[in-house]
Amino acid sequence: MTEVHDIRFLQSSEEIPLSSSEILRATCKIYGSLFLVLFVIFLVVRVRYPKVYNIKNSYNNLKTPIAENPFGLFSWMWNVFKISYNDIVEQCGMDAATTIRLLESGVKLSVVGVVCSAFLFPAYNFDTTLESEGIVSDPLDSLSLSNVPSGSHAAIATTVGAYILFGAAMFFIARDLEWYQEHRRKFLSKKEASNYSIYMSGLPVEYRSDGAVKQHFVEQNAHVFEARVALQIPNLEKNAMMRQSVVDKLEHAINVQYVKGVTPKHRTKMCGGKMVMSIPEYNKELVELNSKISSEIDNITYVHQTRDGEDPTLKEAEREPSVKDEDEVKASEHVDGKKQSVAAGFVSSIKSLVYSEDGSARNAAFISFSDLTSTNLALQACHHHKPWVCEVQPAPKPEQVEWKNVGTSNKSKQIGELLSLALTVILCLFWTIPVGFVASLSNVESLTELLPFLKPVVENNPWFGQLLAQLAPLILVGFISMLPYILLAFVGLEKSICLASLQSPSLFNKVAWFTIIQTFFVSTLSGSVTSELQKISENPSYAVELMAKALPSQASYFIQVILVQNFLGLGTELLRVSPVAQAVIRHYAAKMTGYDLTEKEMNTTIMGLRVFSDPLEYYFGSKLGGETILIFMVLFVYGTMSPITCYFTLLVFFILAMGFRNQFIYIYPIANDSGGTLFTCFIKTIIVCMIIAQVILIGVVGLKQSPIATALLIPLLISTFLFQWYLNKRHYAVTRCLPLEDCSKIDRENEREGMILDFLKEAYLQPAIKTKFAFPENHDKIIETGETNSRDPLSSVESTSP
Repeated sequence: MTEVHDIRFLQSSEEIPLSSSEILRATCKIYGSLFLVLFVIFLVVRVRYPKVYNIKNSYNNLKTPIAENPFGLFSWMWNVFKISYNDIVEQCGMDAATTIRLLESGVKLSVVGVVCSAFLFPAYNFDTTLESEGIVSDPLDSLSLSNVPSGSHAAIATTVGAYILFGAAMFFIARDLEWYQEHRRKFLSKKEASNYSIYMSGLPVEYRSDGAVKQHFVEQNAHVFEARVALQIPNLEKNAMMRQSVVDKLEHAINVQYVKGVTPKHRTKMCGGKMVMSIPEYNKELVELNSKISSEIDNITYVHQTRDGEDPTLKEAEREPSVKDEDEVKASEHVDGKKQSVAAGFVSSIKSLVYSEDGSARNAAFISFSDLTSTNLALQACHHHKPWVCEVQPAPKPEQVEWKNVGTSNKSKQIGELLSLALTVILCLFWTIPVGFVASLSNVESLTELLPFLKPVVENNPWFGQLLAQLAPLILVGFISMLPYILLAFVGLEKSICLASLQSPSLFNKVAWFTIIQTFFVSTLSGSVTSELQKISENPSYAVELMAKALPSQASYFIQVILVQNFLGLGTELLRVSPVAQAVIRHYAAKMTGYDLTEKEMNTTIMGLRVFSDPLEYYFGSKLGGETILIFMVLFVYGTMSPITCYFTLLVFFILAMGFRNQFIYIYPIANDSGGTLFTCFIKTIIVCMIIAQVILIGVVGLKQSPIATALLIPLLISTFLFQWYLNKRHYAVTRCLPLEDCSKIDRENEREGMILDFLKEAYLQPAIKTKFAFPENHDKIIETGETNSRDPLSSVESTSP
């Protein structure tokens, strides 16, 4: 978070300091009113525009039974809570279900805090010594630990409240883990390629062929369906990208010809090129690329199959039983010629396989198994005596594989992870500098000095100065929203085989710890950051003392931040401001560029702009890591020190749970569901948050000179450490793989049902190798009218989309 004093948020041009209660009241008035306006608008448009606000019942490709009943204008607010977790898991995904579960756990924990406030408020307000002496004058502070004088036994109430709050947190975590383990096992038993496959990296040279890898597992009595060693194919991938571009251009040109009745033309070069007819020219380019790519695939396939001792012609016949054309005949003759020379040049083939630029084997492979037992045994086994050789990990979904990182050496990965960590630490240390500059602009006096033309406006219109001050939290929240995208660039350096996205576990961890450190450590440093860090380096215990002194008085600041962040965030999320803006811009962009001729073109993303029927996936990592973890941290730190905080976290958690139940049920389809991978990351993080909060609480109570209360808190801290240690022993491990007991049971059921394994066939074959010939969906139109290029040897082949 930011190094910003809350007093800056709400000061007028006369720099009159406002109390914590006034700050909070103004925040609720402004941002609460803004959220209510957005929410009322949402209630109206939700019913009137179902194609925008109930897309999972409006478009055939997204329809789910769970979204069939949109409920009434107001009744949806309680009816969405009646939809079971089982239905949400099945139709919205595990990621959605675990997110909702965490938000609703926050609701329950906040309720516990509210119950504790029933005895904490009287305890804190019983002794009015500090209030009568003028040390505590704000009503909000009088209901917090700040109002308890040193040596008062009222601090024992804080200890009792802490045991109840953190005890409830551990109970809810244990229950949530049981729930998660049950649904995680169901997810891992689904008939999906990723559940039946593993990724093996660090392959020695002798294992770098499909047959060698397969044989390794067959010798371990594993039932291997297929093994795919990843290949270096930069030229083929480049040509495949060029071909896809030509396919798209040709498809649009055909649409222009047959929908608009206009013969499309284009220049061969941006500057100085000659004007040509688009369809024959693009078709000629496509034919050449298809022929080139087909030949490259044949050559690559031949070398690998001959090394494995297979007959490539038989394998090819099994793979593509379509009508043979001239190119295929030529390819067969080419294969036969190579087949005759294999015996004499087998060693040369191996060398070309391992060392050539295109077609050389990488040191990694994907292995798919016929049963879950073989998959999970292989996943948990040690396959080589060397540490980083034949290392295995779960395979991501085929569409989520980052192929450029497959086969990256261990050295490169370790360097990338170290560099990513170093850059994150550096960013965390220096993040306060730009944010501090933005914060200085939120001070009206500083702003008028920087922009002198505002000074007379502020002097003549005091309300304008107050408005500028009120906008400060919004500016800072907007600034902080850039953080996940910066950290995502660092995540890309780690060379993960999964596509880097805003729901990456690595990104979640970085955003979460960045938020915790910046919010509850850096923001407490008074004066010079450098001088405070120097004091801490000389005396580490000073960090606890520093936070214990600073944090009790900052409850209103953190309440203000979570209100601004979530009121605005949820309001714009419900109204789908970004998707609506994208759809409107895309509509006019499509008209200007002419890409609105067919239903497919009208529903295709162009220039990164999406239509309503193609919604963007929800980014769980940035949401849970940045915003949700902050609310839990605020609740843990201030739940007993300033019990009023629990009322605000209850409100925020409740509206988030309600809002995101609506969004997951009616808006976001299942996309790249990880099976709730972030759930265990979140649980581990909030347990550390609990420990940090308890250390701070011990420091605060210690400064209140209450030895009994301080001593009673130490067993709580020890219990939390033991709880963390207990969970780390086995609770997380059993969620990584499907237990063998479940594997054997499901395998027997699959065998009785005669499960077909078509979903595994070529699932992890590199996309560039999968498609030898690609054509537009409307290519048959130019074949029927004879408009294909006369040199096109594929004009009689049935067109297929890529």
